[in-house]
Amino acid sequence: MKAETIIELAKSASYISGFDEILLGGLPQGRTTLIQGSPGTGKSIIGLEFLYRGALAGEPGVLITFEERAASIRRNASTLGWDLEALEAAGKLAVIEVRMDPGTIISGDFDLHALLAIVEGKSRDIAAKRIVFDALDILMRLFDNPNRERNEMYYLNDWLLDHGMTTILTVKASDNQHLIDRYEFLEFMADCVIRLIQRPEA
Repeated sequence: MKAETIIELAKSASYISGFDEILLGGLPQGRTTLIQGSPGTGKSIIGLEFLYRGALAGEPGVLITFEERAASIRRNASTLGWDLEALEAAGKLAVIEVRMDPGTIISGDFDLHALLAIVEGKSRDIAAKRIVFDALDILMRLFDNPNRERNEMYYLNDWLLDHGMTTILTVKASDNQHLIDRYEFLEFMADCVIRLIQRPEA
């Protein structure tokens, strides 16, 4: 009887202190990781640090933000000693701020095709290896239609699989439950699911 051959899953190091040890080497390379948690648990900062440290290590990345303004992200990063503008100028990082008119989305005039065309152009320009969609729940909530939400997210999933970048999606969820039922399908799109829980200590 032949011995089973075990093929280890390739990992992308986050270069975040302690994080790679927990994940046994990093995030699944070329695949999608979903990070969920309540506000203030650090979802966005993990995504940003994943891109920042990756860029310093020679793996350019793209940040798509649906909630915070790009200028605020740059200012907040500078308080941690991270110079995002220098990385952007060097072609190692791209920050895409998505501001959407809810009326356009609800009327059916918006879908992800146009946005992902922009993202694809930026990714190609800097030869991106990493990508983060921050606060994806903001986008989904604007669709206000479960069928449209699923269709758009399945399209996003196909796009990510075709482009092979190591991906982080961040979404809000309360500390005492998983994603609400309406968004549970996101967990099935991801190869790795991380839940962040904030517990105050006495």
